[in-house]
Amino acid sequence: MRRLLPLLLLLLLPPSVAQLVPRVVLVAAFPPELERWIERLPLSEELPFPAGAGPQVLHWNSDLQILGLVTGQTSKSAAMSVTALGHDPRFDLRHAFWLFAGIAGVDPELGSLGSVTWGRRLVDGTAVKFLDAREMPQDWLTGWLPLHRDKPYGLPIPSVAEQKDMVWTLDLHPGGLVEWAFNLTQHIKLPDHKAFASLREKYTAAPARAPPRVQLGDTLSTDVFWTGSWSAGWARNWTKYWLPAESFGGQGRLGTSAMEDFAVAEALAALHRAGLVSGVAAALLVLRSASNFMEPPAKQSPVAYMDFFLNEACEAAYLVGLPVVKELLQRPGFAPSTRGVALKDRSVSTAEFYQVAQVQRGTHGVRYFVG
Repeated sequence: MRRLLPLLLLLLLPPSVAQLVPRVVLVAAFPPELERWIERLPLSEELPFPAGAGPQVLHWNSDLQILGLVTGQTSKSAAMSVTALGHDPRFDLRHAFWLFAGIAGVDPELGSLGSVTWGRRLVDGTAVKFLDAREMPQDWLTGWLPLHRDKPYGLPIPSVAEQKDMVWTLDLHPGGLVEWAFNLTQHIKLPDHKAFASLREKYTAAPARAPPRVQLGDTLSTDVFWTGSWSAGWARNWTKYWLPAESFGGQGRLGTSAMEDFAVAEALAALHRAGLVSGVAAALLVLRSASNFMEPPAKQSPVAYMDFFLNEACEAAYLVGLPVVKELLQRPGFAPSTRGVALKDRSVSTAEFYQVAQVQRGTHGVRYFVG
């Protein structure tokens, strides 16, 4: 009971103490993905976040009501950090939009280096069975199997219930959030670089050889940094398998491969069931900028170190994400919380807020307490 008392006291803070009410939550997996947002918006206020799996600090702009979160890499860290933020009593997130803006590997059959992809469906690539390729049957194309099948891409095709465990569909309805964000940004001229042009000349697929652009695609989440044509073939087939032609949005089309997207959606879904956020499809956008190709050019063997353009990809993600964030702040659908007071209207400063709800380390770990 003594351990619970500090949290219970904070939950019972009087109405005069405002919760922070973000309009937009910017999510990144690791610090370089958020750096430009911190510097340029800016997100100059740092808030302690000891429960996070990544850097234990949040970044805040009280005038714009934008919150920045670095989750830490991998699905585990992403789910832990989003869940911790959702249950943090300092924030009312029930009306916030969430933008995951990060880097990814791009399928050369869909896009090129520096391209930015708005995610349509998020496919889980971590819940699998695996047989080593040296020991699998000779007629198999891969050793990665669905959990409830005895061969790769085994029949019957996934049921609706199985799909719900493996796929998150974002708002694809006409005029929905994904289409709106794509239409707003599709004509942005993205930076091109000599290094991009030099590498893409080695590819034969037309999308890989094209200059960077804004596009739509499905994203695959795995906790593995993989490369190579065999792995890329599995990723394309896995995406199509879980998104057959009769799926909402049509046949799956692999766009990017990353780690955290599916886990973020899963965490938001759990928070929505608890009444802490407005949902997944209604609130989440996933933007991935291509830092590398998923596979090397034809006749070139994969290597552990891939051509990797971190800074260029982070810049492209910021350039495409910024106009969307600006418009999200103006969307009429945003309704301030009735539990707290929006920062621009509240009577206490952020510093004063933390004089009331402070963070201290005690013998039982980090404790929120009323001081």
